[in-house]
Amino acid sequence: MRRLILFVEGEGEADAVPKLVRRLLTEMGDWQDILLDDEPFRVGQVSKLLKEDFHVWKRFLRASLKRPNVGGVLLILDGDIGKVAGKDFCAAAVARSLAVAATHVGAGEIFSVAVVFARQEYETWLIAGIASLAGRRLPDGRPIKANAKAPDGDLELSPRDAKGWLRAIVDGGYKPTRDQAALTTMVDLEVIRARKLRSFRRLESAVSSLREAIRCNSPIVSPS
Repeated sequence: MRRLILFVEGEGEADAVPKLVRRLLTEMGDWQDILLDDEPFRVGQVSKLLKEDFHVWKRFLRASLKRPNVGGVLLILDGDIGKVAGKDFCAAAVARSLAVAATHVGAGEIFSVAVVFARQEYETWLIAGIASLAGRRLPDGRPIKANAKAPDGDLELSPRDAKGWLRAIVDGGYKPTRDQAALTTMVDLEVIRARKLRSFRRLESAVSSLREAIRCNSPIVSPS
């Protein structure tokens, strides 16, 4: 079995992202020959990975390759960034630069890599699916408002403070380390898909591409 390793931003994502990726893989069908690693690397914000010719990013990749039978790496970070290196943040361009930097560590030859940015935050995907959570209770019994409804318009543009938006509709507030994984398990993915978020489509495409690359032992770099 070849291992798929996850790289995430913070502690909340470290619990939530494996659950989301597992759900997507299960929907896609047969993936018994892939081992989804349940211990993601927490790498912080993207600005940290870009410094000094991607030194930290490459160091994390080399560390991940010490785990057995690595077939692929999936990096998922928030995209709520104003500027990177003095320029307006462009998710596609920065993702491509990280993917290219990974080739210097063997991506595309000995393992696959895919880079995805949640726009604007991981919680934006949860907001997109909030209608499927309205009136339900979290595992500790706290209710989500029965009238919870995602805002109209492009959710990848607003609300910018997605965490704050969730705090207002979850009884007792929202904390990523406490609630992100639970909401990820509960949310209806079809409701998220209905909002046609480009970043969520990109995530699904990346997971599908990694799945096929690992199964066929044909390493990819995405975006190319």
